[in-house]
Amino acid sequence: MGRGEKQQYTREKLFEAATELMVSKGYHAASVSDIAESAGFSKGAFFSNFASKADLLVALTQRFKGVEIERLGNALNSGASTAELSQGLLMYIDNLKNNKSCVILDVELQLIAARDAEFAQHYYQLHQQNSEALGALIELIFNHCGKQAPMSRDVLAMLFTALSEGLVLQGHDDPAQQIKLVLEAMIEKASPL
Repeated sequence: MGRGEKQQYTREKLFEAATELMVSKGYHAASVSDIAESAGFSKGAFFSNFASKADLLVALTQRFKGVEIERLGNALNSGASTAELSQGLLMYIDNLKNNKSCVILDVELQLIAARDAEFAQHYYQLHQQNSEALGALIELIFNHCGKQAPMSRDVLAMLFTALSEGLVLQGHDDPAQQIKLVLEAMIEKASPL
């Protein structure tokens, strides 16, 4: 491996270890030493890649939210039918169900953002991009059904994010099924275009 590949490998291992520890212990309980040791590296290797644990947190958030934004963007740009768009939304939600650690990590990031104004700037900017893509997808589903979305994109995204995260954290076996019922009821009651 070349130098760049080694650094990318090290960063990936540190991201994986940090995610696992933050999900299991929380951000504040996961020390730099714990993260480095869990990844199989020294603290020196950690600090060769990140200036601080806060720096790692920002990079991890960008990575985590970037994947969600890309996934939603792909669904939006697919030119799919209503059924395919709805299925895409349910697959997105199913992914959360099957990857509970993503939901726990996002809740942990929300808690950190609520307490740390500097981190909040980074988190909310990425969260807003994610919400815009999710809200646009939900609005598109309404429009494909010949209905007017009953609220703005940002409120739709907030509603469906809170619903999906809440159901996953409460241990529901199939949150996508519950969300599908909510979406269908909203579409049924929505005004025509």
